[in-house]
Amino acid sequence: MKLLKVTFATIALLGLASLAAAQTPAAGAPPALPKGKVAVINTGQFQEQVLEFKAKMEELNRQFEPRVKDVRGLADRITAQENTIKTQNQSGALSAARVAEMTEQLEAMKKEYQRKAEDLEADAGRAKDRAFQPLSEKLVKFAQEYTAKRGIVHLIDLGNSLQSGVLLWYDPRADVTQDFINEYNKAHPAAVAPATPKP
Repeated sequence: MKLLKVTFATIALLGLASLAAAQTPAAGAPPALPKGKVAVINTGQFQEQVLEFKAKMEELNRQFEPRVKDVRGLADRITAQENTIKTQNQSGALSAARVAEMTEQLEAMKKEYQRKAEDLEADAGRAKDRAFQPLSEKLVKFAQEYTAKRGIVHLIDLGNSLQSGVLLWYDPRADVTQDFINEYNKAHPAAVAPATPKP
């Protein structure tokens, strides 16, 4: 159960979309066609390679780990109970009353699981939004500086453009993903959290 896995592309795209909106000329102004380069970037790689993002994800995972374990444990107990009911019922080892009692316990566990899983997902989502909002803002600001320095007038999100069919082909030399990530990590080094000793 990967309740805390998030796609940074969504965060990045929201930020980059606001960047595009901020650079749209005002109504009535004559369109100025800028001269410059078109580049592509794969925001899907940010999740694994942007150090600040990884550090925040690790922090969130540590914060929610006890609750994730609790929900997983409950899921395991549900599976075990289902298997017990099935095998014992097929062999005739359980009375009808005992099957009914175990089935009632199973339904109660399923309800508890659903409630805990939904609460965990909602709480983790809120925590993720709070944690990544400042990072998204930094990313947008950095994208503005990065593209301005390199004369890039159009930055296309590679993964989403290919998936939606908007982009059919691109020259791999236009991919600035790794350079962007390297430069961002240099400008914004993440503090590495100390490894927690295993018991």
